[in-house]
Amino acid sequence: MPLQSNLMVLAAAAALLAAAGCATSSPPSAAPRAVPRMTEPVTADGSLDEPCYRTHAPVSVFVRAGDGGPADTTTRAWLFWSGERLVCAFACADDTPAAAPPTARELDVDGQDRCELFLWNGDPGAVYHCIEAAPLGAVHDYSGRFYRKFDDAWTPGVEAAVAARPCRGAYAVEMVLSRRAVEAMGLRLAPGERFRAGLFRADFDRLNGEPRWITWKNHPGKPDFHTPDSFGEVVLAE
Repeated sequence: MPLQSNLMVLAAAAALLAAAGCATSSPPSAAPRAVPRMTEPVTADGSLDEPCYRTHAPVSVFVRAGDGGPADTTTRAWLFWSGERLVCAFACADDTPAAAPPTARELDVDGQDRCELFLWNGDPGAVYHCIEAAPLGAVHDYSGRFYRKFDDAWTPGVEAAVAARPCRGAYAVEMVLSRRAVEAMGLRLAPGERFRAGLFRADFDRLNGEPRWITWKNHPGKPDFHTPDSFGEVVLAE
């Protein structure tokens, strides 16, 4: 798979975590989250050592999915953009990540710890796109339509790079999507542009067990992120 072949598995962000404490469309329930514009390059290497991670706060306080209570484990996430790329990164505290090396089967990710980025232009009839990355670099990318109509053949290919690796009680995931990949999803990289995004985390105690779901935007009931109300609105800031 093209994206799998472009994975870079490097160092995680344990030190950063320690420093940070680290259908029908429904309208967003909160004000749009501002996505800062990057002033320096970001490389998908999993280290989260670029200045933007220190100068900008994470995009949200993550909560336990279903009831909105405090998450059991620390999760931080960032979104950044420039005219040429969209960046999403996670830093996750985890002493015992459930993970396995990448295989030829993308669905093997489903039983592992993972961080998930969903992107959607907000049109009820449009496709949304998902990239899920596990701590050892396994990736499941696919597109979907409401409700749960998935296409595992979709991939952003060489226009995206994903890096992940556990290290000292934590793991980090860093996703860098090119402008071409973002535009192919029906989104635009320009000041003031708005679209919908979802940032989620599955936290397993063991491989193929039952996860604790952690989300940046809670919605009540059984955790299910493939619904319009699981997406939050973001706006690309100048």
